Amino acid sequence: MWKNRIFYALFLAVCLAFSMLYTSGISQILLIVAVAYPFVAAGLTAIQAALMSADFTEKRVTVLKNTTFEFGITVKNGSLLPCVPLELVCSLPDMDGGRFVRKRIYVSLSPLAKAKLIVEGRHLYRGCYTAAVESVSAVDPLRIIRISRKIGREMTMVFLPRKLALEAEVLSSVGEQSFSKPSAITVQPEDFSHVRDYRAGDNSRLLHWKLTAKQDSLMIKQYDSADDRRMFVICDRGSGTTGDSFLCTDTVIETALAFVKAALDEGINSAVLLGEDESPLSVTNTAEYDTLYDIMATLPVKADVTPEEYIELVDETDMSSAAAVVLITANLTEEIIFRAEEFAKSGEAYLVFVNTGDKPVENKLYEKPFMFLNLRGSGEEALKLALAMAKAAE
Repeated sequence: MWKNRIFYALFLAVCLAFSMLYTSGISQILLIVAVAYPFVAAGLTAIQAALMSADFTEKRVTVLKNTTFEFGITVKNGSLLPCVPLELVCSLPDMDGGRFVRKRIYVSLSPLAKAKLIVEGRHLYRGCYTAAVESVSAVDPLRIIRISRKIGREMTMVFLPRKLALEAEVLSSVGEQSFSKPSAITVQPEDFSHVRDYRAGDNSRLLHWKLTAKQDSLMIKQYDSADDRRMFVICDRGSGTTGDSFLCTDTVIETALAFVKAALDEGINSAVLLGEDESPLSVTNTAEYDTLYDIMATLPVKADVTPEEYIELVDETDMSSAAAVVLITANLTEEIIFRAEEFAKSGEAYLVFVNTGDKPVENKLYEKPFMFLNLRGSGEEALKLALAMAKAAE
C-alpha cells in the first residue's frame, strides 16, 4: 500500500505543478479533486469498515491432531459500496506448518453481500486452542487508505490425541492376577462403589437392571474391596533433555491411553496419575475411559516438571493394590530404573522411555526384570517398533 501512496503523492505533485503552469479551469478542478480524494475516501472507507462483520460459522471444532480439516468464516458487507478487497487478520492453524500463525485473508464483496469462506487447517499437537478473527480492514479503490476495526471473534479448537493400538498379549500376565470376582453378594444391595460394563463371567445377580434398560447395554455393579487389583499408569509430563516438549507430552499421553485401552479390553482396571496433586483417575469401563480421553485431550503441557518431582510422585502414590505399574517418562534416570526394578519384584512392571531425541540406551535395560520400551518417536509405528525390540530381547 505504501507504493500506491508514493505514486499518489507524485500524482498530486504533478497536478499542483500543472495548475501553476496552466491556470485553466481544468487544471484547478483536477488539483481540487486530487487534494479532496484522500479525505472523501477516508470517510467512506471508515463507514465501510464500521459496517463490515466477520465471524466463525461454528464456535467449537473437535478434530484429531495432525489431520487436515475445514472450518468456515462468514463475512458480511453491510454498506452500499463494494469491498475491493476486504482484509481479515486472523490467528489460525497453518496448513503447512501445523501451528497457529497470524494470517491475512482477502475477499471481495458486492454491496450488501454475504460470503462464507472455507479455510483448511492442520495442527501438530493435541490440546485446546483458540482461533480468532482479530480485525477487519476496508480499503479505498486506489488502495491508499486503509481503515481497520477490531472485532475479536473467537472459536475453540480441540485437537484430540491419537488412539494407538497396544498388543493385548503385552498385558496378558497382568489379567491373571488383576481381579478377584465376588462369587456371592456379601454386601448390601446399594453399597456398590460404581457401575461398569458387563464382562464375560460376571455374576448375573450383580446386574444393574435400571441402568441396563436405560443404556440398552448390560451394566454391572462393582463392589470394590482391599483385595481388588489394578494397573497403575504414572505419566511424567516433563520434557526430556532433547526434542520438542509439546511432542514429548503428546507421546506420553498417547502411550498412557494405549496401555489403559489395552487393559480395559483385557478386563483389567486401571488407575492413571497425570502428575497433579489429585487422586488417580480410575478406568473400569468405556465411559470412564472416554472421560479420561477427554481430560487427556486438553491437558496442558508442563515441561517444567523435573525428574525429582516425578520420582516424588511415584513414591507418594499408594500402589498397594497394584497388579502392574507402567512408568512413562522422557527422563531416563537411575532412580526411575530402580523403582521399576522394585515394582517388578511384586508384580508386572513396564518402563516406557519417550525418546523423542533418539537418545541411545544401554542394552542391559532389556535384561531387567521389567519390560523396557524405548519409544523412539511418536505414533503407532514407533510403539510397534519399541514392542518388537522388547520382545526380541526376551
